[in-house]
Amino acid sequence: MNWLAVALLGGIVGLDATGFGQLMLSRPLIAGTLTGVALGRPLAGLAVGLALEVFALVILPVGAARYPEVGTGAVAAAAAHVDAAGAAAPAPMLLLAVAFGLVWETVAGQAVILSRRQNERLVAGDRTLGALTARSLERRHLGAMSLDFARGALVALVGALVGSVLLRTLAPYWALGSVAALGMIVVGGSGMVGATLPLFGGWSERKAAFVVGIVCGLLILLLA
Repeated sequence: MNWLAVALLGGIVGLDATGFGQLMLSRPLIAGTLTGVALGRPLAGLAVGLALEVFALVILPVGAARYPEVGTGAVAAAAAHVDAAGAAAPAPMLLLAVAFGLVWETVAGQAVILSRRQNERLVAGDRTLGALTARSLERRHLGAMSLDFARGALVALVGALVGSVLLRTLAPYWALGSVAALGMIVVGGSGMVGATLPLFGGWSERKAAFVVGIVCGLLILLLA
């Protein structure tokens, strides 16, 4: 397990969310897949990232809203899944990894709040220094970015370690079969996709697509 790669990727993903870049690397689908690629298990990372992406569709990071940080949560969950995947059947372990990822996203969101409070202190600076200059503002900006990178790296690394231990510990007691585990992921994901309907015009404009989605989901459950 390359824990250094997990930490570096977590830092990049955490920084991409707001501080620098915003290249969509912090989306769970991308973050999870990149984690899998970095650890030699791209499909495992893709599976975790895809499931977490569905749950993240309803999150709108606008205004002063508090929301989970989905990017570093996906890195942690994907890394934990890759590290512990041999302890149980793939589908039940995937369900455990997704559940852990959803919880860890909330923890990461709290870390973002603490980081932004620290940014306030950086901007305020020492009142005895007088007027804020361009150079001092640049220095504080770079300092805030560095702290955000370190925060993302720490959150992803600790999350991966905690998640790996939890998944390995819970796997022997996990009696749910592969079909049931996949069914729970599909049903939960379908519910979250349905919750995004108002964001795309509501039932009146998207009823055909919504009905097709329900039919396809039912077929998947029946054929699984």
